[in-house]
Amino acid sequence: MTDISAAQLVVSRSAADTSSRTRLAYLDGWRGLSIALVLIGHFFPVPGINLGVMGVEFFFVLSGRLMAEILFVERYPLKAFFKRRFSRIYPALLVFVVASMVALSGTFVAFKWKAALTALTFTYNYAGILVSRAGALDHIWSLCVEEHAYVILALISFFVSGRARVVMLLSALSGLAMANGAISYWVFAIDYETTYWRTDVHIASILLSAVICLLKADGRLPALFKGPHVAIAASVGAVLLFMDAVPTPIHYLVAVPLLALAVNSLDFSTRYLTRFLSCWPMATLGLWSYSLYLWQQPFYKFVYSQGSAPLLMLAGAFACALCSYYIVEKPARGWLNRNW
Repeated sequence: MTDISAAQLVVSRSAADTSSRTRLAYLDGWRGLSIALVLIGHFFPVPGINLGVMGVEFFFVLSGRLMAEILFVERYPLKAFFKRRFSRIYPALLVFVVASMVALSGTFVAFKWKAALTALTFTYNYAGILVSRAGALDHIWSLCVEEHAYVILALISFFVSGRARVVMLLSALSGLAMANGAISYWVFAIDYETTYWRTDVHIASILLSAVICLLKADGRLPALFKGPHVAIAASVGAVLLFMDAVPTPIHYLVAVPLLALAVNSLDFSTRYLTRFLSCWPMATLGLWSYSLYLWQQPFYKFVYSQGSAPLLMLAGAFACALCSYYIVEKPARGWLNRNW
């Protein structure tokens, strides 16, 4: 994902239209909302809805929008794109995996080098369901899906010419992925993780958002979806459809497309929504979100499996995440981007 400064204010819509490189604080706030949902869902679960799962979808649709802008609208050079993805993702991931393997040794969530290797090679989402799982690394499945999506979208940007062809291809791939998930879960009764951890299913969330982003960039998004209240209405609809009472495939067949529409409609939404997402707490959470997402998992496992105090575990997750962000993630990214 592109990095957005928490100190930045929401730019005017006209300014956003004239520069595809403009960094919008409300997108950072969307990322902050995403990690907030994950943390609430894990440490203070709300009956009737899995906010942790929904928070991941908030992340995915944002990634789809940002990757479409970077690769297909801005046409960012692929070599530079992958360098920046590596500097953004890998140093913090490497430190998390190694530090967790050492620190958790002897605990009920201990894992060994084979599991660590699948996390560091972005194969955990398949290895975790086909070979064996390591609870402290279970959240890495979503990072794997995202990294796989980066590669697929980059290849499409290189080999497929013409925006219309790209939109058609991404639409077809997302449709196939959604159908794959629904058939796996409903027809073959495959369990949730085995169905929805897979990139060949869950990439739909990212691709759908990319499609809507490109339609918007080309001026082909219907006017109905550009209203000031579309983003909030679509988000509320998605939340309702993510309730536990709603069949799981509906979450991904209907609710996720609504979230993809919501994140792409933020540009047209009311100032109240964009100001909320751009406020310092939300934008700052967005800056910390990657490190928070990495480090919350082991602490969540202690709450979920051992009944540890949620507030204490959440404080521990924040402490580790802030150390990760300010000591590893931010300095490493800056150094690599300057010197590599």
